[in-house]
Amino acid sequence: MQHCEAIKSIINVFNGQFPVVDVTTSAIQATARAMLNVSLPAPPDTVRRYVSDPERLLHCGFPPDRIAQIGPDHFQLRVRPLTWMGLAIEPTAELEIGADEQGRAWARLIDYRLQGHPWLVKNLKIDFRANLTTLEAMSGGRTPMEGWAEASASFPTPPFLAFVAEPVLTGAARTILESFLWILRDRLSKSLEQDFRRWQNSAVQVNA
Repeated sequence: MQHCEAIKSIINVFNGQFPVVDVTTSAIQATARAMLNVSLPAPPDTVRRYVSDPERLLHCGFPPDRIAQIGPDHFQLRVRPLTWMGLAIEPTAELEIGADEQGRAWARLIDYRLQGHPWLVKNLKIDFRANLTTLEAMSGGRTPMEGWAEASASFPTPPFLAFVAEPVLTGAARTILESFLWILRDRLSKSLEQDFRRWQNSAVQVNA
């Protein structure tokens, strides 16, 4: 009989029905940061002109088919489904992007909505910020760019996972954030120079 009740409890959790557990839960907070180090084969003033259109950087960092513009400097990003402790969640983020004349570009999360497991939809809080700065000194005929991307998540300990040690829950969340940032960094490193050359070619054609 007890075995049947345990099975019912597990089924209820995955159907979004949570048992009442008399435990005090603490907040889980996970943060991950990735350093961005890229360079472009051009002098700093040319790179700064390129960076003045931060939408190009956004499309270098994320799959273009998952990005949609919803207003001036505002974009919607559909993040691929994520799984934490067997619970699936699919965020849709609203990002604000910008750039200045010094060749600094940035992005920040201003809103989001979640689809997936009901408990995560109700309780998960996320944040994202990124910054990329054009340096003044060239090295080996290239202009370096340095920056960072940071993602964070916070939520109370799920009552149905209260038996799991907090470091395990936090570590699993941090691993997901790190994976997200590593993919972003990898895409940016591989796509940035290709897009920069396309931008250069289009500028030459306009001025021809």
